[in-house]
This record gives sequence, C-alpha cells and structure tokens, in this order.
Amino acid sequence: MVAKESTMRYNVFYITSFAAILLLFYWVPSGYVEALTAEISSWTLAVLGHAASWEQLGGQTTLTLIGQHAVTVSIIRECTALNVFGVMAGLILPLRASWVKRLTGIAISGVLLFSLNIPRIALTVYLTAYDTWPFTLMAARSLETYHYPISFAFGVLGVALTVLAVSRWTTPELGDTLLGFVNGVVRLVRKGA
Repeated sequence: MVAKESTMRYNVFYITSFAAILLLFYWVPSGYVEALTAEISSWTLAVLGHAASWEQLGGQTTLTLIGQHAVTVSIIRECTALNVFGVMAGLILPLRASWVKRLTGIAISGVLLFSLNIPRIALTVYLTAYDTWPFTLMAARSLETYHYPISFAFGVLGVALTVLAVSRWTTPELGDTLLGFVNGVVRLVRKGA
C-alpha cells in the first residue's frame, strides 16, 4: 500500500471531520445498544453452558453470571463499542472514496467491533465469576483485575484488525490516508531534528 501525499487543506478537513463525527457519536443514545450488548453476551455465556442473565431497569443495564461467585456488572455506553465505532466512522466518512466504499467500510467496522466486543465482555465476566488460574495467584482479585487488561488487548487488537480489514476489503483509502499522516509526522520530526 502506497500512501498518497495529502495537502494541508485535506488534512485539516479530515481531522475536523473526524472530531465532529466522533462528537456526534457521543450524543447518540446508547440504551438500546447497551441492552443488545448485554443480551447477546448473556446468550453467548448461556450457549457455553453458564447461568447468565441480563436486565434493563430504570435505564441501567446489567449482566449477571453465576459461577463460583455471582457477578453482576453494569453494561454502560463504554461497554458497547459504540464509541470505538464512532472513531471508525470518523476515520472512514471523510475519506476521498466513493460513498459505497465508505458505507461498506462503516458497516464492516460495526459488525467486526460488535463481534469482538461480545467475547471481551463474556471473558471478563467469566474470569471474574470463575476464579481461574493463573489469576488465583494474585492476592486481591476483582472485576478490574480482568477488565482492564482484557479490554486493552481486545481494544488495541480489535481496532487494528478492523482498520486492516476495512483497508484491505473495502476502503484502501483508509490505509493510504493513515499512512500519509504517519509519513507527514515523520517528515516533520526529521525536519525538527
């Protein structure tokens, strides 16, 4: 993949559009997506033979798993991958590509991010409910023992895989644009050194 040279005008447009789209995603109500995330996570755990359930009461969505310990977690906006989907939409929509390519890239991003998010949530809840080795070697364990490292790993790998998949399958302009930004930053750093 060869990165195209970007003009300063396009870079400003791209960054401004990205920020505006990301901001719009923070305003999108997330209750329905929280419920869908909890329901599919619960269903996934149940299919794997675990006693899982979910509910949504008073605007709060929870997922419960009964293992060695009963674990109930709140499924909030940040648990849904909606914000990360906003990042991908912000990266894809302002591209110099046809609308078909951009909309297909956004659709694939949504499916991939949501699909990767469900095992992230299920694994975090499972590890918390079933005190599993090697984590049993740690003296103090809680949901956060599992949540942060799993979310970080899934987040970094998930976004990287999503960007690569969209760049490869539908919208090569995404990879070209991102590589163009990296090349531009490298040139600026070299000039300053």
